[in-house]
Amino acid sequence: MAEPEPQPPGPSPLDALADRLGLGNGVWGRRAVQVVLLLAVAVGAGFVISPGLYSQQIPALTEEHLGKPFRASSPAGFKAARDYEIVHGAMTQQRRQDARGAVRPVYDLNPAVVGSLRTSVKAAFRAMRERLDEQAEARATQEPEEGQARRRKPTAPTPEEVERERRVREAMQAEFQELLFGQRDTGLEAEDFQALYANRFSQDAEQATLVVLERAYRSDRGPVYVAGSRDELVREAPQGLTVRDVVNKGEETLPGTAPQVVDVREAYQELDRFASVPGNLLPDAPGVQRRAVLRLAKRLVRPNLTINIAETDARRTQAAQAVKDAVISIKKGQRVIGDGELVNETHLVMLRGMRAETDRLDLLQLQIGGTGLVALLIAASYLFCRAAFRRFRPTRKDGLLLGMLLVGLLGLLQLWVSIADAVQDRYTALPIEAFYYAFPVAAGAMLVRFILTQELALFFALVFACLAGVMLSNSLAFGIFTLLGSLVAADRIVKAKDRVGIFRAGLLTGTTNLVAVVFLFLVEGKGLAGDTLITALCAFVGSTLAVPVMVMALTPLIESTFGYASDIKLLELANLNHPALKELIVQAPGTYHHSIIIGSLVENAAETIGANPLLARSCAYYHDIGKGRNPLYFGENQKGENRHDALAPAMSAVIIKRHVTEGLEMARQYRLPKLVADAIPQHHGTRTVGYFYHKALKEQEGKEGAPPIDESIYRYPGPKPQFREAALVMIADAVEASTRSMSDPTTPKLQAQVQKIINLIFSEGQLDECDLTLKDLNLIAQSFLHTLEGIYHTRPAYPAGAVGGGKAPPLVVAGGMKASDGKDKARSAGAS
Repeated sequence: MAEPEPQPPGPSPLDALADRLGLGNGVWGRRAVQVVLLLAVAVGAGFVISPGLYSQQIPALTEEHLGKPFRASSPAGFKAARDYEIVHGAMTQQRRQDARGAVRPVYDLNPAVVGSLRTSVKAAFRAMRERLDEQAEARATQEPEEGQARRRKPTAPTPEEVERERRVREAMQAEFQELLFGQRDTGLEAEDFQALYANRFSQDAEQATLVVLERAYRSDRGPVYVAGSRDELVREAPQGLTVRDVVNKGEETLPGTAPQVVDVREAYQELDRFASVPGNLLPDAPGVQRRAVLRLAKRLVRPNLTINIAETDARRTQAAQAVKDAVISIKKGQRVIGDGELVNETHLVMLRGMRAETDRLDLLQLQIGGTGLVALLIAASYLFCRAAFRRFRPTRKDGLLLGMLLVGLLGLLQLWVSIADAVQDRYTALPIEAFYYAFPVAAGAMLVRFILTQELALFFALVFACLAGVMLSNSLAFGIFTLLGSLVAADRIVKAKDRVGIFRAGLLTGTTNLVAVVFLFLVEGKGLAGDTLITALCAFVGSTLAVPVMVMALTPLIESTFGYASDIKLLELANLNHPALKELIVQAPGTYHHSIIIGSLVENAAETIGANPLLARSCAYYHDIGKGRNPLYFGENQKGENRHDALAPAMSAVIIKRHVTEGLEMARQYRLPKLVADAIPQHHGTRTVGYFYHKALKEQEGKEGAPPIDESIYRYPGPKPQFREAALVMIADAVEASTRSMSDPTTPKLQAQVQKIINLIFSEGQLDECDLTLKDLNLIAQSFLHTLEGIYHTRPAYPAGAVGGGKAPPLVVAGGMKASDGKDKARSAGAS
C-alpha cells in the first residue's frame, strides 16, 4: 500500500492558533507553532508517564487503624527517608480561629449625628414659627372690617373654620415631621404636636428639646456612644470593641461593658431619668408640654455607633493569615511509628503529611523530568527522520494527530496498568505481566501507517515504545516488545486492502509479539514456565484482536475529523459503482470517459514517483464531476452542436469555470474526503480558460477604443495544487485534452506534446506549492507517454468492404477514436 503525501493546509486547531497569535506561515511562525505543539505533547505525555516512575512505601493508615497495633515490614518500624516539615492542619486551623476571635469588632463612630439632629430641630421649630406668623398675617389681611368687629365680640367658630384649621394643622405636622425625621409620616403623637403647637413652638421648647437630645450623647462623665442593640454588642463584642471615628480618623479600644457604650433603649432610660429631675426640663411649663418635648427628643435619638462588618472581616482575615502553619519537624532516619506501636492521631497526621509532601515533591520533579524526556525524545527522533527521509515532512495537522495519538495511547496504557493492578490483586494466580502485555501497543503505529506515511509510522513507533517502557517502571523488555510489535504492524498494514487484510496484519503482529515475549522472558532467565506461556498468549490475543478492532474503530473517526482518506476509503471511492460516478456516466458520458483515462494516466505516474496511486486515481475520477450539471457545454459531451457558438467568450468562460463550484457542492453532497474534494479546484490551479480567452482577444482585434479584456474573468480562482496527486491530475487533464484532438498521435508527437504541456504548466508556476521535483516531472512525462501509447496505439486501416457491408469505414487513428476536425479541436480546448 503506497502512502499518501503530506496533506494540504487545512483548518486545524494549530492553524487557527497560529493565526490568532499572528505567527502566520513564515519560517518563524512555523517554528513557533512546532515549539508550541512539542511543548503541549511533552507536557501531556510527561504528565501521563510520571505516576509510573515511582512507588512510595509510606504506610497508608486511616481512622480505622486508631488504637490498633502497627505492623511494620521491619522490626525497627517505619523511619523517615528524608527530612519532612509536616503541616498540622487541624492545629493550624484552630490557631487561625483563635486569631480571628481575638480581633475585636470594628464599630464606626459618627460624631456628626448630634450636629445633624441639632440642625434638624432648629430648622423644624423655626419653620413652624414662620408658618404660624404667616397664618396670622394672612388672617389679618383677608378679614374685613366687620369681621374684625365680630372678633372683638367673641363668637363660636364655624364648622368651615374648624375644618380649615384642622387641615392647616395636619399640613404643619407633616412638614414638621419631614424636617425632623426626613419623612412626613413617622407616628409622632398628635397630642405632642398639639402641645408644641399650642405653645407656638417657642424658643424654650426648642432649647429644651436640644438639651434633652444632647443628654443622650453626652453624660456627666463624657461622650456617650449609642449602639443599635445591646444584644448585638453582647454577640459581636463580648471581649470589647474597637471604636473608629469616621470624622476625626481616631481609633480607640473599649471593653464590651464600657459605661459610655449604651444602646438606644438604655439611652431612652437615661432621658427619662434626666427629665424626672426637677428643674431639668421646662420647670414652669405644663406637664403636657414637658411630655411632648421628652417624647420628641426620644424619637430623634438614633445610633451614632454602627458595626463595620467589612472592616471587621478584613481585620480578622488578616489576623488569621498572619498565623503561621503549625509544623511537625521530622528528621531523616527518625522513627515515625514502631512495629507494634498503637496508632494515634499524631501518627495519622505525620503519615498523611509525608504522603502529601512526597507526592508534591515527586510529582513536580517527575513532571519536569517526564516533560523534558518526552521533548528530547521527540525532537531527536524528528530531526533524525527529517534528515534521513526526504518524504518525512509532517504538516501541522499531522503533528496534531500524532500528538493526540501519543498522549491518548499513553493515557490508555496508564489506565490499563491501574486496572491490571486492581484485577491482579483479586486473581493472584495470573502474573501481572500477562495483563500488561495484553495491551494493544501496536495499534498506534498501525493506525499512523494506515492513514499517513511509513516514515511517520517509524517515528511514532520509536517514540511510543520508549515512553511505554519508561511508564512500566523503566522496563526495557516492555519497550522492546512495543517497538517490535509496532514495526511489524506498520509493515503488514501496507498490504491490507480491506478489513480482512487488517485482521491478517493483526494476526502477524500477534504472532510476532508472542515470539518476542518468549525470547524476552528467556533472556531474563524465567524459562518456559507457566507465567511465560500465559503472558505470551495474552500478548498474542491482545495484538491479534484488539489492535485491528482499535484501528477499524478509530480510522473513520480520524478520517471525518481530520479529513484524511485511508486506502480502504480510497478503494471505495475508486469503485465505478459509486453513486457520483454512476450519475456522471448518465449525465456526461464523455466526461466520465475522460476521467477514466485521467485515472489511468495518474495512477501509473503516481506509482512511478512514489505518490499514492489510489489517491491519484480517486482524485482523477472525481475532478470533473461538476460537469454533470451542464454536460452539453463541455466538448467531450457535445454531439455536433456547440452551445458556445451563441455565447460571448466571457459568458462561456463563466459557464466553464462554474463546474468547479458545482463539483465542490457535489463533493459535499457525496461526502468525499477532503483531499479528493481539494483536487477539484486545484487541478485547474490559477490557469486561464485558454480557448475562450484567445477567442476574446481575437474578437477585440481591430476594435479601436474597446476596453481591455479583464483576464480575471477567464482565470480559475485556484488554489494551485497543494499535493502531488492534485498536480498529477492537472498535468494529465491538460495532456489528455491536447492529445485527444491530435490527428496522428505517433510516439514522437505524443512525447513532444506531453513535454510541452509539462513545461507550460511548470513555467506558469502552477507547481510551486506542491512537492514535485524536476526528476519527478521527467518520470511523469515518461509514464504519461507509456500510458498514452497504450491508449492511442495505431491499427491497420481496414480495406474497403471489410466491414459495414462493403462501405468504407471512417479513418481510425487512435484506439478507435475518430480524428477531430478544427471544430472538435476548439471544442476540446474550450472544455479544458
